[in-house]
Amino acid sequence: MSEQNYREDRYTSRDGLSLYYRVYENSNSTKTPLLCIHGITRNSKDFHDFASLMQQDRPVISMDVRGRGQSDYDPEYHNYQIPVYVADMFELMDHIGLPTVVVVGTSMGGLVGMGMAAVQPERVRAIVLNDVGPVIEQTGIDRIWTYVGKTATVRSWDQAANILKTMNIENFSDYTQDDWLKFANNTFREQQDGTLVADYDPHVGTAVRESQEAAVPEDMWPLFESLAAIPILCLHGAMSDILSAETVKKMSDLHPTFTGVTIAHRGHTPDLREDQSVTAIRDFLGKIDG
Repeated sequence: MSEQNYREDRYTSRDGLSLYYRVYENSNSTKTPLLCIHGITRNSKDFHDFASLMQQDRPVISMDVRGRGQSDYDPEYHNYQIPVYVADMFELMDHIGLPTVVVVGTSMGGLVGMGMAAVQPERVRAIVLNDVGPVIEQTGIDRIWTYVGKTATVRSWDQAANILKTMNIENFSDYTQDDWLKFANNTFREQQDGTLVADYDPHVGTAVRESQEAAVPEDMWPLFESLAAIPILCLHGAMSDILSAETVKKMSDLHPTFTGVTIAHRGHTPDLREDQSVTAIRDFLGKIDG
């Protein structure tokens, strides 16, 4: 097994939760660090391969949002909403001592990144939106509601991989069995009895079902338009049911420094290991930091 290339740490949030994060360090770089924020039921493990690659050029930080992965579950599940996550991210930046970052946000993480840029634009150098924008398609919302918070016990990693394959084959049509096992490892955690459960608080589902407005604001175009001074790259899964080509086109029309790239053979979301995704992000960062 290769040597671990990241440092694990935790900080205590303003409301007393212990929140987990990883730092992929590069002490020789003066380039803006990346802050990676995952999707609604995901965790920092999703970014490991991407962070390991980007670490060659700059530091990368990824965090388990409260209620996910190794971060504490929130006893007040109504806190599972974007404004709270935005505050958590700024606390993480303050804890580490980061004056500014480039946010790489997958799905929900992209909405958190836009919220950060709206609240403290001087601290967000640029944003990479991974298959998310100001309009969330209802088809995708309906699909997500079918599984979020509905966790089941799984008895083996092969079973977990096959479940994810059944659910996501259209989004990742070129995945091998090893890819599905990696996906399973990023999605489930092993319990003491050897069974597996989804690696997030089921109350995340309760929170978004009780208040869809908290999960998906109705009209995010004013928020997006307020970010005109912040460069944005948007990766759009060609088969996405969350982000439409029409929305990407409108984003491009409204934003003066917007770049949209459609990632072939992907739905929601690109996993950031695709050559096309890596090239687009590197080109974008090259324009940001030189």
